[in-house]
Amino acid sequence: MEPLADIMSLLRPRAVGTKLMQGSGRWGVHRAQTAYAGYGLVLAGQCWLTIDGHAPLRLDTGDFILVPGAPGITIASHIDSDIVSLDAQDPMACQTSQGWYGDQEREADFKQLGGSFELDALNRNLLAALLPAFVHIQAADPAAQRLNRTIKLIVEEALADRPGRELLIERFIEVLLVEALRFHIESVDAIGQPGLLAGLADPHLARALRRLHQDVAHSWSVETLARQAGLSRSVFSARFTQKVGVPPMQYLINWRIALAKAMLQRAAPPLETVAAAIGYQSASAFSTAFKREVGQAPREYARVVE
Repeated sequence: MEPLADIMSLLRPRAVGTKLMQGSGRWGVHRAQTAYAGYGLVLAGQCWLTIDGHAPLRLDTGDFILVPGAPGITIASHIDSDIVSLDAQDPMACQTSQGWYGDQEREADFKQLGGSFELDALNRNLLAALLPAFVHIQAADPAAQRLNRTIKLIVEEALADRPGRELLIERFIEVLLVEALRFHIESVDAIGQPGLLAGLADPHLARALRRLHQDVAHSWSVETLARQAGLSRSVFSARFTQKVGVPPMQYLINWRIALAKAMLQRAAPPLETVAAAIGYQSASAFSTAFKREVGQAPREYARVVE
């Protein structure tokens, strides 16, 4: 498969809700870490967004923000606004709702349409390490217009009571994620932050990564992957580790184990079948590798996640 398609198959995003946030005057709110990823599109005005561990970011009308992980975030009208904490334990309603911050007696000078979605818990930590902390797409970029259209479709479906609503919303969320991640790959910022997207932004590494994902069961080595990339073994290994954040063989192991976890969660195939599908010569070799990486034998793990 193609790397981004692989990511979607493991993330399995499920929509939690959409929300229209409005504000007027001076205000600021903080939401602690949650179990949900999120996105937002600024419809009017501007705000300051601070993701825990990162510098404040100004969002203007038409800007889009995607936060694949679930860190704490602060959103405020001014960078020096007083901040009020929100109860992060209550998930958004599954239908469109509204929130108002600041002076409710005044007309709103800020509007943002946002939503939250849940990612597969089993591979969330692995994938969070591969994806950027956030993706910011400014209004002037053509990608923002495409995302705007997708978000409007999500809202239409969330408000409607038609057959297949949940399925369509989940597919639109996948489109939203792929579009935002594709933008991040194409942007210069992708090169500065280690992860899968930074690797895909490098033409040489992208060739090797795509071949690895197309045939994960192949008996890959650093040498064979370097040939796919058109680089020497030493240059490929150093560049891969710098851009992706882990050495090539560890990335391969991590991805194989992620695929195995998904297979064990969704069905109960024989271990020989799982081993062959992800590149291990025997069920015994697979079980040893799985226990080393996960801390549990495959069968024990499968029982826990049933």
